[in-house]
Amino acid sequence: MKILHLITRMDRGGSAVNTLISATQQLKQGHHVVLAMGLSDESEMSADEAHRVDEAMAVFQVLGGVVKKLPSLQRSIGFHDWRAYREISAVMDLQFDLVHTHTSKAGVLGRLAVGKRARIVHTPHGHIFHGYFGALKTKLFLLIERWMAHRSGALIALTKAEMNDHLKLGIGRAGQWHVIPSGVDVGGISQRIDEIRLAEGYDRKWDAVSVGRLVPVKGMDRLIRAWAALCREKPNARLAIIGDGGEMEMLKSLAAGLGVEKNVHFAGWSDPLPYLADARSFVLLSHNEGMGRAVIEAFAASLPCVVSNVCGLSELVDSEVGCVVDADTPVEVAHALLSDWRVEIGEHARMRADQYSVETMIDGLSQLYEQLCHD
Repeated sequence: MKILHLITRMDRGGSAVNTLISATQQLKQGHHVVLAMGLSDESEMSADEAHRVDEAMAVFQVLGGVVKKLPSLQRSIGFHDWRAYREISAVMDLQFDLVHTHTSKAGVLGRLAVGKRARIVHTPHGHIFHGYFGALKTKLFLLIERWMAHRSGALIALTKAEMNDHLKLGIGRAGQWHVIPSGVDVGGISQRIDEIRLAEGYDRKWDAVSVGRLVPVKGMDRLIRAWAALCREKPNARLAIIGDGGEMEMLKSLAAGLGVEKNVHFAGWSDPLPYLADARSFVLLSHNEGMGRAVIEAFAASLPCVVSNVCGLSELVDSEVGCVVDADTPVEVAHALLSDWRVEIGEHARMRADQYSVETMIDGLSQLYEQLCHD
């Protein structure tokens, strides 16, 4: 099968990681795969993040994958969108059996450019209707997504909650939607965590770890306010935040202003596994999340997880593996993070991680692709 994956940008965000894993695994299955994307300039990646992306892209190409760079494909709206449409149309001249678009901008322009030339699958990777834009722009994007759903052979949600959110908003029909969780290398992560703990011990150096881009939608400011509340009860508590982004300096200033700058460690884009291996718990307080790959990685590390009550996260976490909280109430978050976690929570978390493996995702995609191409 000849497959095109189209995404707005390639960085270390969950949607990009999901797309690149899918494309790479499909090469291993014997498919011809092309990956088309914007230049990712808007990502403002750190040098370490860009290096990791380059490494993963190199593996894709060594396996025979073809990369097409689309200079005009950007998240922002402007005249460049017309140029991006033409660039995508030119890629479509390669003639594909199936086109899989990812994220909002690539999803709109890609589905317009493909027309009836190939089967179309679209994965929004969450949605942009909460926590991103003002009311007017959100309403416009909602109307566009309703219209574009009619041009899609199938729509993929990462969780049932995400699918239900879209259906409530009138985006697509129930028969179009398929739930295929984002795949995580659960076995590999668990093995590395075990190796780290065996070599270095496990003394729970970090009371909590969070992983994510330092941008408003990830709610890291809410986490720091909650940490200040927690430190009133546990003055020496330590939090590690793994990630980088435009809010880095603001978040450091917030921690200093709340008197917890010594309690919060900003690790940048470091390897999260050594931190997860030596943590008591994991926390993610996003305003919006399609699924939350970082939570699955924490499950694979056998960590209890405290998450905000948004669709993707609240479906992953329950009392067996952690706690769902009102992230705008710092005392509630602090109380959850101070929990005396039951020993069996780690075992339950590790078992739940298996539901979100790479193998599960690829099997789901393969079945859907075959179904569409034989209808």
